[in-house]
Amino acid sequence: MDIIIAGAGGVGFRLAETLCSKHNVTVIDKNEDALNRLQESIDILAIAGNIEDPKTYQMLTDKDYGLFIAVTDIDEANIISTLIAEETIEVKDKIIRLKNDFFAKSSIGEKLGISASVFPFSISATSVEALLDFPKANNVKSFSNFTQKLISVRAQSSLSYDEVISDTIKITGIERDKNFFIPNSYENIQKNDLIYLFGGERDIKELCAALEPEMPDEIKNIAIFGADVLGVEIAMQLSKHNINIKLMEKDLKRCENASDVLQENVAVINSKYGDYQLFKDEGLKNADMLIASTKNDEENIIKCLEAKEYGIKKVVAINNDIKHYYLMHKLGIITVRGPKTNAYYSILEKISSNSLISQRQYCGGKGILLSRKILKDSILLDTKISPYKKDDACAFVVREDKIQMFDESRNVEVGDVVVIFGLIKNEESLKKWISSL
Repeated sequence: MDIIIAGAGGVGFRLAETLCSKHNVTVIDKNEDALNRLQESIDILAIAGNIEDPKTYQMLTDKDYGLFIAVTDIDEANIISTLIAEETIEVKDKIIRLKNDFFAKSSIGEKLGISASVFPFSISATSVEALLDFPKANNVKSFSNFTQKLISVRAQSSLSYDEVISDTIKITGIERDKNFFIPNSYENIQKNDLIYLFGGERDIKELCAALEPEMPDEIKNIAIFGADVLGVEIAMQLSKHNINIKLMEKDLKRCENASDVLQENVAVINSKYGDYQLFKDEGLKNADMLIASTKNDEENIIKCLEAKEYGIKKVVAINNDIKHYYLMHKLGIITVRGPKTNAYYSILEKISSNSLISQRQYCGGKGILLSRKILKDSILLDTKISPYKKDDACAFVVREDKIQMFDESRNVEVGDVVVIFGLIKNEESLKKWISSL
């Protein structure tokens, strides 16, 4: 497929790097240095120009394009470039990255013929919000075609494999000493393993309480450090719940802006981050959860470590750079994808998914989940289908609230969902199997 990416920043660079191995990628940006760095490392066509100028697209009118992706940091630039692309070149689908969730409620996407919009700030905030329902968990993923959740939880004791699984809960991955793998039934759970569980909400909550007794049973008091766009978005999402929230920020102007947006729903406090006295004076040591939401990973890590010293068990750091992911985990810090990382993964997932098969990634991009719902006109009905026969994967058939192992040939029914979990390095073989069912 021929793909155009408008924007060569962090998100555009990573998308180009990933997509160029399978597609013909063109990247447009007025920053020639960024384009040169791209061309030095990957095989793409780079065009130096303003993505908001129709003249920039003149050299691209000789063929049709499968996808146009606008991923700059500026909403207006992404919207205008998408509009210009619609008018000047032939492009089938368009994906746009946006900060302002106002556009999610407007009809602008339909008017511009946008295939998909990605709101990474809102996704990050929603990921934090999900922890309120699962206070013992590290991460929570929900899905559109089945009710089961995929959650990760830190095991505080050793257990056998059979002590964890049931007909409603399955283990779909373990992260241990920086390594991620899909366990078999002979693999015991070790203390400090980060376990990925797939199952029903009620049963997973009960299991998490047994696996992670140190985390709070409920979250009523929250401290947030950082009142930039993301910090305010997180505070706004959390303020919908009956909880106490304090938002700390050292920049006075950001405090004023946050106060205007959040009104009386959140206590906004202007203070220097390095002030240890803040935990005592503002009662932050009584928080059930602390969230460090700045753009600086090192600052987020330090703030979380300070909070742990004061006895706060559940500390959450926004992970802006993937290179800090495992360090955060090693230090016992819960990591939530930052907006740029969310934009990258969300766009990849939208490109890889279709009307038949949905794709998600987990464990810092090392794990992949593919699902396929069986509809009433499916060719798979009344036919025995064969399981995935390679290692490093586990497949299931989800039937209402039950999760059945898919390790031998079997029939499926209308409403069933076939789900397979595996390693990202085996993406092609996993896709081939679920597509050929």
